[in-house]
Amino acid sequence: MWLSVLIIASAWWHIKAAYGTDTRQFYLSKPLTMLLIVALAFGYHGDDHNGSHAWILLGLCLSLLGDIMLMLPVDRFLQGLAAFLVAHLCYIVGLAQGPLVLNLVDGLLLILVAGVYFGLLRPHLGAMRWPVLCYTLMMIGLVWVAAAAWRASLTAGSAAALVGVLLFLCSDALLAFNRFRRPFPHASAWVMSSYFAAQFLIAASLAS
Repeated sequence: MWLSVLIIASAWWHIKAAYGTDTRQFYLSKPLTMLLIVALAFGYHGDDHNGSHAWILLGLCLSLLGDIMLMLPVDRFLQGLAAFLVAHLCYIVGLAQGPLVLNLVDGLLLILVAGVYFGLLRPHLGAMRWPVLCYTLMMIGLVWVAAAAWRASLTAGSAAALVGVLLFLCSDALLAFNRFRRPFPHASAWVMSSYFAAQFLIAASLAS
């Protein structure tokens, strides 16, 4: 419980720091929040019976690396995108260790939504068109597998993972829209609050 409280406090600290002038707080609070989330996931590692926990823990660590890349003063967006791409692949492998009930309708709806959103972004992506497309496909694949894992087990853990990856999808969509198409008010607060909530739920899903 205390670790969850620390995660919430650290996430709030980072969001507040994003609108402040002290860059040291900004650069410290973001990796600190992810380190606390990794610690939360690591606490459940002893319950790993099929290897899924190890894959998700690796995905969280790669997300931490991606966070560091994205917040550097020098633009490392492509490197950060690559780190998150591999992190999502780890999440997919982790979730796929258990039973899955893949639903074709879920997959088609996700492809439709991703296609419409990518169509809106495409004219503004330039050289980032193909990296963003690959990332989008990986992201909808992750949501599809998370939904399949939930359909197969209907447990609290699988539900937490599904809600987590859906929030991740929302966070990434907001980030891409703000970066490539049109900045919107309080973008950092919306992106980071949904992102931290996503990672927290993915880590907490390992509890069951």
